Amino acid sequence: MRPWVRSAAANLALAAVSAALVLGAAEVALRVLARSARGGKEQRERNRYTEYDPVLGWRKTPGASVAYDRREYHVEFRVNSRGLRGPERGYDKPAGVARVLALGDSFVEAFMVDEPQTVTARLEKDLGARGCRAEVINGGTVGYSTDQEYLFYRDEGRKYAPDAVLVFVYHNDIPYLTLEEYLGYPKPRLDFETDPPRVANEPVPRYDPASAPLPAAAEPEKVPSYVLEVVKNGLERTSARTYNRLARLGLWEPLRTLPINDELRLFHVPELGHLRPSWSAFTWTLQSLSKAVAASGGRLAVAYVPSRAEVSPRTWELTEARYGLEPAVYDRAAVRTRVRYITGRLGLPLLDLTEPLARADGLLSPTYFQTDSHWNARGQAIAARALSDFLASGGFLPRCR
Repeated sequence: MRPWVRSAAANLALAAVSAALVLGAAEVALRVLARSARGGKEQRERNRYTEYDPVLGWRKTPGASVAYDRREYHVEFRVNSRGLRGPERGYDKPAGVARVLALGDSFVEAFMVDEPQTVTARLEKDLGARGCRAEVINGGTVGYSTDQEYLFYRDEGRKYAPDAVLVFVYHNDIPYLTLEEYLGYPKPRLDFETDPPRVANEPVPRYDPASAPLPAAAEPEKVPSYVLEVVKNGLERTSARTYNRLARLGLWEPLRTLPINDELRLFHVPELGHLRPSWSAFTWTLQSLSKAVAASGGRLAVAYVPSRAEVSPRTWELTEARYGLEPAVYDRAAVRTRVRYITGRLGLPLLDLTEPLARADGLLSPTYFQTDSHWNARGQAIAARALSDFLASGGFLPRCR
């Protein structure tokens, strides 16, 4: 054998051994990390810090606390003596201080980050940096829809005398406005035959935990190679089409198609007829909230909270693949476009948070958690800065520019 052939063969063998050692070390390291990772399964933590309310369905229990221990975060969640998240504040507004009340669901409650990182705490800090003397009240509660946010303002939120009220709208608020249940939890349904609307099913039935048991724990999935699993997960997040192309070559199973639900059907263009009552209820609820806020001397504005799929083209591509959405009739801008139309018709200021979050979002600097659908701490900060600019430029708060 010629010397150069022996040398090339030796180099090739050395490279193969080196690659095998690197892959083997990576496999061992990834297996160790996988064993030490948190499970990330929901344990209905909300049941440990919420209580029954005959009007709202549920509310946070004053003084309650719970630990959220998920795959991507660990948070010690506490409720103050007023039943809100955040610092203790009385109803009486301090002299010379403006107040902002944030209404919303889990995006506002923000159980997935520590309290100083919440969008409301960040907003208060940003306003203070502008020289605005302002307090931001966190009126968000996990699972609420726009109807419950209206009722919370009517019965409790207005007592804080807010100068500005921000109602955060997420797409999954819409379908539940005509229903009396949210994921097994009884909720109010508004009757708009009267002005202001009344709760048609008051008192709201009590939640029965026995009727909605936790899902049975699934058997741990056998992973033949954690290195391959990392490659799969990375491809799934970045290019669902490439993932499925490689699946057709036999490297792994194709993405499983999931059943579509009404939350996703909201993105259908043109709108689907059975969802029109939900959009009507949304319009009437915003109108009722606007009247109530104005009657108390405040101003209402709407903040549109986009889903991760609305912000990230990669996530929308994955959603299309997962649910079999036809690109010709599903538009990821459909919901925010409809919300913009409704708020314009009602004369309500709107801040669409899609653009600032999309500008800031990246593979190495995401604004959302990867397995959780909410903003991470960075997303909370981006949203707060956009809201601070919006409130200051819109003249919502006295002596704040």
